Amino acid sequence: MAFLELETPEAKYINDMAGMCHFGIDCACQGKDGIYSGSHYKDAGKSLERMKDDYIPLRVSKFEHTFYLNEHLFLRTIEFKQEDDGKPLIIVCNDCGREFPFTRESYFELMDKMGFEYNRKLRLRELESQKDE
Repeated sequence: MAFLELETPEAKYINDMAGMCHFGIDCACQGKDGIYSGSHYKDAGKSLERMKDDYIPLRVSKFEHTFYLNEHLFLRTIEFKQEDDGKPLIIVCNDCGREFPFTRESYFELMDKMGFEYNRKLRLRELESQKDE
C-alpha cells in the first residue's frame, strides 16, 4: 500500500506512504492548464512559509500538487501554528484561493477517512474479482 487517497468536492487528498511519508493536496480547481501554482499558508509567518518553500520532495515535482510536504514536517508545522496563536494552519491554493484548514485532530480524522476509503476500494475489488470467477 503506497498511496491513500480521498476525493472530495474540494480536493483530492493524498498520503504517499512510500519512503518518507508525504501528505498532498490536489485542489479541485486543477491548477492552470493542469499545472498547480502551489500554495501558501494563511497568517502563519515567514519561518513556517520558508520551511515549506525550501522543502524539495525527491519523488514528485512541486507543480504536480497544490500542496506536498513530508508528513512529519506538516504535523510539526500544524503544532507550531497552534502553539503560536491557537488557530488552525490554513493552506491556501495559489490558483483559486480555496482554503484548507488543519489541526492535528482534523488531520488525523482525514487520515482515518483515507484509510476507510482504501479499505472500501479493496472490498469492491475483491467483490468484482469474485464475480468474474
